[in-house]
Amino acid sequence: MSFLNSEELLDLLCEENLLTEKQCELVLQESQKKRQLFLRKHGGRRRNDKRKLKKGMPDLLDILVSLRLEIQGSTSRILTEELIMRAISLKKKIPFKKLDPLKLDMDIVTQNIPRSFAVNHMILPFNIRNGVLEVVSCEPDNQTVLEDIERVNQVKVRRFLSTRSDISKMLAEFFGFQRSISAAETQFGAPGVGGSVDIGNLEQYVKLSSSQELSSSDQHIKAAVNHLFNYALDQRASDIHVEPKRDACVVRFRIDGTLHTIYTLPKVVHSAITSRVKTLARLDIAEKRRPQDGRIKIGQGGESSDVEVRVSTVPVAFGEKTVLRILDPEVIFQDLNELGFSRRDAVVFNSFNSAPHGLVFVTGPTGSGKSTTLYSTLKKLATPDKNILTIEDPVEMVYDEFNQIAVQTQIDVTFSSILRNILRQDPDIIMIGEIRDLETATYATQAALTGHLVFSTLHTNDAVSSIIRLEDLGLEPFLIGSTMLGALAQRLVRRICPQCAESYGVDAAELERMGFPVTEKGEVELKRGKGCHTCRNTGYYGRSAIFEIFPMSEQLKKLVMTKANVDDLRQIAIREGMTTLREDAWSKVKKGVTSLEEALRVTGEI
Repeated sequence: MSFLNSEELLDLLCEENLLTEKQCELVLQESQKKRQLFLRKHGGRRRNDKRKLKKGMPDLLDILVSLRLEIQGSTSRILTEELIMRAISLKKKIPFKKLDPLKLDMDIVTQNIPRSFAVNHMILPFNIRNGVLEVVSCEPDNQTVLEDIERVNQVKVRRFLSTRSDISKMLAEFFGFQRSISAAETQFGAPGVGGSVDIGNLEQYVKLSSSQELSSSDQHIKAAVNHLFNYALDQRASDIHVEPKRDACVVRFRIDGTLHTIYTLPKVVHSAITSRVKTLARLDIAEKRRPQDGRIKIGQGGESSDVEVRVSTVPVAFGEKTVLRILDPEVIFQDLNELGFSRRDAVVFNSFNSAPHGLVFVTGPTGSGKSTTLYSTLKKLATPDKNILTIEDPVEMVYDEFNQIAVQTQIDVTFSSILRNILRQDPDIIMIGEIRDLETATYATQAALTGHLVFSTLHTNDAVSSIIRLEDLGLEPFLIGSTMLGALAQRLVRRICPQCAESYGVDAAELERMGFPVTEKGEVELKRGKGCHTCRNTGYYGRSAIFEIFPMSEQLKKLVMTKANVDDLRQIAIREGMTTLREDAWSKVKKGVTSLEEALRVTGEI
């Protein structure tokens, strides 16, 4: 490292209690070993190659990070590049900046410093505040470089420190994506070629000059779309939104249930990006007036890491809006014990799964994790002696152990029409994507009556309401009582970020007024996230599920036969041990899994 020699850096890390004397000796030995190995391999170069030789010499920072040294006094903390750079920032009195790619402006990053200059000096502009250009660097002693930037841009520069790996990654991503977009805009965005405002589906627009549409096979657009996929996977996004506006194209990612604006691109590239996605999903790129659905499979280097992407396009005011749902097998297929069931709920749900026949319902609104629960359940049940058939609209995740059938309404392949013939396929377990009408409900109950275990979903607010929903569809109460094993309702809550979790106290009386089943008196200690770079200052990282499960007991069956109302049914279910969504949310709040605010947000209207 040019700004601190080996001894200075190791002394600094010892002062900050990040290294011990013994670890320093280990680092020096490893450094000497790598240096000798390198010189033995490259030392025969001529004198004019000495500069290149020095540049390729093993770096002490890289050696420190590669050794993954454990920080004394902590069983879980490893010495990382970020911890080293934060120590250097304190020593040099230069503020440290953790780069968040979602908060970087592509124009600021790419238009203030040439790419070659930025890469050579490992420097990245990230903000302009009060006329001052803020940049990050991994070198604290590069004043000459900052002066060059000030002279060329005629602007004051403020320096921050960050990790070399983060800076390198951001430079590669932003300059690579920007070059693809700029090249496409230059090639196809000239006046009269597509640079004017696109009114899209809002009103008819007649252009007399010749028109040329950006090809979906253009190399720049291919590179840009590939970048969007890689970026979304890197940021744990569940959805990508590509939205046409009057004079721009906006790209947003949904991360942990919240949408973040990622890019605002020139409008001229919107059609090309949409066409490229439609081509990959085998959709009709010429059809822009009707909604279309398709899917893409993305390989990440191994069969087990392939990701399914469900594509939906709809015409909106200024063009076609595309939403890509990312279905990661690691998220969809999980261990049932890791989903978040309480001990009682796990026992009840496992009793459903081990039953020889009957109907099991998973309920909740869109985006509540129903697919994850069902797929994880079916994966557990998928053994060589079982024939599992699924009927889905559309097939969310292709899995070899299931026989999956896709609904195709245009050729009259519907839930009910498939169910009419499915028993001839000798199934043991049937999963119906959703019961929407009486015909589908009737065939599902017939399958359960004839000795099959049937799983399905319903859109209801809670578990007990699934009974009323089936009655509303027109299903006879005696069929419900004789075939239904039980129901599960669920929601997703955001997890408190483990990196910035803190404790605080809340008065028990206040919690009772909020409707939580508090047994403590006085002040109750809870957790919340302060907000840090890991969670992008939201205080949350990842999501967990809350559940409400009831089995169809003999008493509930009797009430169903008499067409009892939902309140009476719920009271009996609670009396028999059912934990409500609000109660399960409170349990996870007490355990520090989620926050009080998140529990209220998700269960407030239940």
